[in-house]
Amino acid sequence: MKKIMLVILCLILVIPNYVVFAKSLSSQIIEEENIKNTIESFYNVQYDAYLQMQYKDITPYLDMTKIQNQNKVIALKNLTARRNYIYQKGYCYIEKTRFPLEFNYKGIDIKDNQASVILEIKLDAQNAYPPFICDGENVFKLTKMEGDWKITEHDYNELNFYEISKEKLIKEFQPKELAKMIDREFFPDLKEKEYKNFSDVELKNNAGILSLPAVNHYYNKSRGVEYANKYVFNSNTKFYVATAGGGDCTNFASQVLWYGFGANDTMDDILNRVMMVPGSYEEGWYAGPGGGSKNWENVEAFWTYMTSFKSIDTPGPRVIVVDSINSLDNGGIMQIDFYNDGKFDHTVILVDKATLKFAQHTSNTYRYYQDYIGAKRYFNPYYFREIE
Repeated sequence: MKKIMLVILCLILVIPNYVVFAKSLSSQIIEEENIKNTIESFYNVQYDAYLQMQYKDITPYLDMTKIQNQNKVIALKNLTARRNYIYQKGYCYIEKTRFPLEFNYKGIDIKDNQASVILEIKLDAQNAYPPFICDGENVFKLTKMEGDWKITEHDYNELNFYEISKEKLIKEFQPKELAKMIDREFFPDLKEKEYKNFSDVELKNNAGILSLPAVNHYYNKSRGVEYANKYVFNSNTKFYVATAGGGDCTNFASQVLWYGFGANDTMDDILNRVMMVPGSYEEGWYAGPGGGSKNWENVEAFWTYMTSFKSIDTPGPRVIVVDSINSLDNGGIMQIDFYNDGKFDHTVILVDKATLKFAQHTSNTYRYYQDYIGAKRYFNPYYFREIE
């Protein structure tokens, strides 16, 4: 009898605690599901707007007191208006397919009305997604406001190239202003249509009589595209990965040109600097497993080096600067000034001229031309001059 009473007493003590625990667990699960719904709805509404080329309201999912979230709204308005105008004018291919997204929540930490979420997004590797969707780790902070979870902060690789800033409000382009910008991209009013950074005398068979013996290695567009497609998602481990400054975009572009000029993707060619230009960090064009020169990896230095005039006895790449996207060839280079401040921020490689699809690093993905907002410049690689 005493044993029975003891068991009953234990149950009386344990059951209420268990009920409290169960209620707490149930509440936790409900809040996690509400948070997931906020984040996934936020992505879905943006994707709908992107495909329909018309802004849709994403403010219900955002804490609009935050500048970053105000920039999210402006960026989506600019992007959808840009796509719609390009589509209406028939300037280039516009993607209308919704590609699959896989959400993998690595952690959801809730404390009172605050939450932190680590979300890993997995994309279909062969497709070009909108710039607001970034493969890999996305870190969210949320606040519960009037019963609903609102996104207060969002960190991801593409942030600086899409929303631009967390502190400074970006510009919303008015329709007429945006139209003029896009028209100039496709049909620039320039007197000089092309610029070569070399003299045509280099191309003559007797150029060696007038200068040091040399060989011209002509750029193979197919090889350039092949390399870009091979390493767009997973970097070539024989090279270092640039993480400082603007990231790995220009390092990747230099690798594409290096291979397109005829180098072999081997440690021998890398260490012997085949199709590279040895020299100081400031003057050479080279890279390897331990790092690269400024001209190899820095956005502005790369452009200046590639496009500056080179004398007949100067080894290195020869390129042709072109005035618009219409003149860029497969394997060609585009740079973007996202801030429209005269300083270019990003380097990408054209891999499909029919759809104007680009390969890029940081983030490692494909993007369509219509999704790059900002000033642009372009060059087609021509050949690498090797001084024997």
